[in-house]
Amino acid sequence: MNWQSRTGALKHLGALHGKGSIFADGGAKNIGSVTYQIDGYNRGSQRSDNGELVGAAKTLMRAFRAGQVCIALADGQFVDIVLSDPRGSSTAEITVSGRFPRYNGAA
Repeated sequence: MNWQSRTGALKHLGALHGKGSIFADGGAKNIGSVTYQIDGYNRGSQRSDNGELVGAAKTLMRAFRAGQVCIALADGQFVDIVLSDPRGSSTAEITVSGRFPRYNGAA
């Protein structure tokens, strides 16, 4: 039995990208504007959505320190995320931690 048959094939569900805003405090506090790229994957019953944010280094550090944050996507969806430590950079890796966004052409 090969690895793929044991775990199922990895399927790319789609990508979301655009400009949005990061919010903290349950959506009450706008931290700032970012550009986002989120890719979704599915393997069997497991789903994974992750990507990258680009924005002002100060904005990303505030978002990282806030802990639980969400992005308001260009299409109006809100997505809960976890940021990696941007370490003063204008980019940060993210993982979707809550409800998964809808992808154009994919469920």
